[in-house]
Amino acid sequence: MTELEARVAALEAEQQKPAQITNRFGMQLSFYGKVKVDAVLDNNYGLGPSTGGIALVTDDTPEGSDQQIHAYQTLFGFRAEQDTDYGKLRFNIEGDFFGNGGGTVRLRHAYGQIGNWTIGQTWSTFSILNETPAVWDFNGTAGPANFRAPMIRYSTDVGTGTHIDASIEEDYQNWGDRPAAAFAVSQKFERGSLRLAYINRKLRSEQGTANGWGLNIGATFKPWENGLIQASYTRGEGISSIMGFSGFAGQQAGPEGGRTFYDIDADGNAVEMDGYLVAISHKIRPDLSVLAAYGSQSYDSFAGALPTDTEKLESVHIGAKYNLLENLAMGGEVIWDKRTQVDNQTVDNTRLHLSATFEF
Repeated sequence: MTELEARVAALEAEQQKPAQITNRFGMQLSFYGKVKVDAVLDNNYGLGPSTGGIALVTDDTPEGSDQQIHAYQTLFGFRAEQDTDYGKLRFNIEGDFFGNGGGTVRLRHAYGQIGNWTIGQTWSTFSILNETPAVWDFNGTAGPANFRAPMIRYSTDVGTGTHIDASIEEDYQNWGDRPAAAFAVSQKFERGSLRLAYINRKLRSEQGTANGWGLNIGATFKPWENGLIQASYTRGEGISSIMGFSGFAGQQAGPEGGRTFYDIDADGNAVEMDGYLVAISHKIRPDLSVLAAYGSQSYDSFAGALPTDTEKLESVHIGAKYNLLENLAMGGEVIWDKRTQVDNQTVDNTRLHLSATFEF
């Protein structure tokens, strides 16, 4: 290769690199996102953009099929990082269009990191992430707690594969009487992982204040090549509002003067509940995978419960994902949701969910 050819080849290689934006502090900024289009068909009840709407359905709700196409899970964000004398300096800002039930831009993440510290809004330390299956539905399965909150968090690695997080977080609901405290420890193994997390809240109602707490344990295990089992169990008092389906009025209990999502009953006591989840997935080949998941969350009896209040929520997801390109995935799932009322009446719905995701 001549010197001229070498220069031309080097120039072409440089032109093929992704465009980078450098801010005035020398940080390399990168932009990312995805366009996600979802088509859903409900056979019994129209649940809306996500299956969380099952929490609104009672045994008196008229039955009727419904369908919808939306792109509310489309998201965008940008991030940056640089080395400093205090460790890595990073930040991330991200939003999507699922605000107000769909169609409004909302903030998902807005945080900065310096060394071991994270300051800003991101996933709560109590959230179950690695142990939660990647289903197509926005609401996800019943059982786990996944939510974001403003916080100050300290994280560190201890020994081989052990990670510890401790945080002070703004309470997820406006009836929080003080910031929540959360702690988590996780351990990675050759064929899986184990994670234990705890959260403590103080909640207020017309009856006064009540302490809430939650404990969850999650695990992953790879029993065979390209196979994965994910499972979690959560137990606590006054934690309903940070669990799945908590954004829907049908899950709220009703002490006079305000609804508190089954966190506090009519006597001012924290409501006990538990949730569990198990999922099995298998990658048939690099571009094709299948998944099956079952989740459940139930509530102990509490003062002031109405006959139509929720006693138990269950969900089943069976789906597949095919990567036509590295940044284009298509697939879908069949979702079955069931709601059991305090009076033991039940309602259920089956949903066909088809989706396409374009990443950039």
